[in-house]
Amino acid sequence: MSAFAALRAARASIARLQRLRLGRALDKRWKIGNHTAMTLGYGTRTVAAALVAILAVSSLGYWALSAYRKSDLQKAVIAVVRDSSERIKAAFAIQTETAQTVARLDDHAQEVDKHLIELRGLGASPNRPLVDAAEEYMLTVREILRNQAASHRYRVQMVASDKALRDHMRTSTRRTAPWIQEALRAKDRLEKDYLDYRLSVEAYDRLLQSLPETSKRLAPHVGAGSLADGAAVTDARRRALESLKRAAGEVERARQLAAVR
Repeated sequence: MSAFAALRAARASIARLQRLRLGRALDKRWKIGNHTAMTLGYGTRTVAAALVAILAVSSLGYWALSAYRKSDLQKAVIAVVRDSSERIKAAFAIQTETAQTVARLDDHAQEVDKHLIELRGLGASPNRPLVDAAEEYMLTVREILRNQAASHRYRVQMVASDKALRDHMRTSTRRTAPWIQEALRAKDRLEKDYLDYRLSVEAYDRLLQSLPETSKRLAPHVGAGSLADGAAVTDARRRALESLKRAAGEVERARQLAAVR
């Protein structure tokens, strides 16, 4: 073999060796790249699954918290509604009109007013319809108690004015000018007290008329047993109107007695 031929054969051997090394290197890189891709794909799927799990747990936690808040709100609302109903039930049981009953009715009205403040501080977002219906009901109950207290107060004043007028009419058989003036003043006081009494009873009656409808809107949320009894409301209206009728008769008799001729 000539030197030139030997050189060509050496170069060919070197070239084959280089191609072999290059092929092995490329094969190794392909294997590494394929493994890396598989690893990245697996990692992506794992992260996605973890995110789904986190979202599911978060949703479940939010739902549980929302349900707890709604249940807690309902319990608190039912408590103040029931106490308000018990107070109006006690008010309906009052049969006499005295200074003591006025004080008791005022106390009941003030307690219901405190419940309203408490209700407004609870936060209505978990169950807005419940809170709105409860507020309307308790406002009506409070105003019923206030007007019942007012009617008792004016009835007490009216009785005192009627007595003062009758006592004055018995003090003299001779009607002098000063005596007549005092009689007129006593009659005017009686008329004013009677007017105040009549207006308060009429307002009380209107509120009692509205209570059943207000209760009807709240009943689905708290149960009818937590609300004022319909029969008791009807009876309270009847007694109030009968009392007003008696008062009107008393004032008419006092007017006749005080007639100055």
